[in-house]
Amino acid sequence: MEEKVLELIHQKKKRMVPALAAALLFYFLLPLSLIFIPDVMNQPSFMFRISWAWLYAILQIPMTWFFCGLYHRTAKKIERQLDAIDKEESL
Repeated sequence: MEEKVLELIHQKKKRMVPALAAALLFYFLLPLSLIFIPDVMNQPSFMFRISWAWLYAILQIPMTWFFCGLYHRTAKKIERQLDAIDKEESL
């Protein structure tokens, strides 16, 4: 049983570490881009003629939903697998 649980933990880390790295990169690119390329970030974009900085900041909301949904789906799947392992052991 213990090796199955450790395998599930490994699978969870294998999926979630790249997602966490992508999320952190996405969020920290906004202040970094404002520091290093402020001229580009202050120009109007093609959507609603708002600046690229505001567009990027607004896009962080759906990205947050995406990463929360990804984590929720992964955690639910692993929880079901842990429950199945627990049922196997109780028999």
